[in-house]
Amino acid sequence: MSTNSTISSYTRRSGNPVFRWPDWFGLRRAGLTGGEGLFIALLVALAPINYLRLNAFYVTASDGAAILALFFMLAHRHLPIRFFGPATGLWLLSFLLFVGGISLGSVVNGDSTELIKTFLQYFFSLIVLPVLLAGRSYEQIVALLKVLIASITFVMIFGIYVIYFMDDPGPRLISYNGRLRSLIERENECATMAGIAAILLLGLYFLKQIRLRWVLFCLPFLYFGVLLTGSNSGLILSVVGTISIMLLCGTKRHMIIVVVCVVAAVLAVLNLGAFFLPEVFQERVLGAFLNADLSEAGTFTGRFEMLREAIEISRETLFIGLGAGQYHEISAHDTQVHNVYLLSLTEGGLISLIGLVGLLLTGVYLGWMAIVSGRSPKVAAISLTVLFIVALQLNMFPTFYARFWNVPLILTMALSASRLPRFDPTWQVRPNASAI
Repeated sequence: MSTNSTISSYTRRSGNPVFRWPDWFGLRRAGLTGGEGLFIALLVALAPINYLRLNAFYVTASDGAAILALFFMLAHRHLPIRFFGPATGLWLLSFLLFVGGISLGSVVNGDSTELIKTFLQYFFSLIVLPVLLAGRSYEQIVALLKVLIASITFVMIFGIYVIYFMDDPGPRLISYNGRLRSLIERENECATMAGIAAILLLGLYFLKQIRLRWVLFCLPFLYFGVLLTGSNSGLILSVVGTISIMLLCGTKRHMIIVVVCVVAAVLAVLNLGAFFLPEVFQERVLGAFLNADLSEAGTFTGRFEMLREAIEISRETLFIGLGAGQYHEISAHDTQVHNVYLLSLTEGGLISLIGLVGLLLTGVYLGWMAIVSGRSPKVAAISLTVLFIVALQLNMFPTFYARFWNVPLILTMALSASRLPRFDPTWQVRPNASAI
């Protein structure tokens, strides 16, 4: 997926041919070699594959790669302490506020066991992962983004195989009503990940980091994967994200292409959709649109009732929340509200909500700095578009510590940070001269 991919698989050392894997993603050229580079790439590649995880406690295969990468970084005495450059302080303060509000609520009202579980998950996702992934050079972040795009594309290809060729895939891969979950195991999240991958793919193409042939290969699988999920929100955000990145990073010619493609797609769907669109998409998305009936589009009515209940509860939890994992204990629906903002407000109070907003503002700040520095407005456009998609999707899920959420967000924020002038993100511990 690189514009300068290694064509030959062999190099010569002392006159003898030595086999070397092609550098498809530019990892070797970017310096991501050895044990650290291998496990960092594995961390990113396995992040969308939520299927590989433990059931008793949320630990994924990606986490295993992350721990091994951390060991290598510690062994080399090389850890970034300013992983987001000048925005690192804001990120850390926001994290403390976010978990601090939840901790306060748990001490007063909640369960210490749930607090420990929640704290560990968010600490790993919001502190450990940025330390491992961010604070790297522009070339390394681009290489890791290519790995992420390839991984999500594989997840979509596997999902298509599951839908059309696997007899009994089970509910972890396909929902009971036929919606694709694939290796991410969740329908709406699967659609959103495909949309984010499309944004990153087009963004790197406009940055001249990916060739057109890879764009033409990956995009059909990503978009068809979105259709197979039957996700209304995923489809809308994928379309909005794609159009945004085309308009922000493309030329006038690309804008014309966008208009033509949108018009052609609408006409094709309205007139010929019954012949080529997946059945689950026709039932859940197209039918609701044509009949102007939200009840056909999923659980909107039930979600609105849950949101109304959460708003009522939040009036009593502005200063001290209910504590980690306690919302479902008092909910009439016996489940968490699928809205990270409202759940943060009810379980952690205003302190947690302010921390959550601060985490998002860190990304906005990095994108803005990349723009005003004049070095790469296109990089800022990629970061801010992905951040916008994630911020909207937080209205639809109860938590955001899943690795498939945070790895794309951290990498795109790190992409903006890597373009800031006078940014030296790494702290190298060197031995004393007397010890050499």
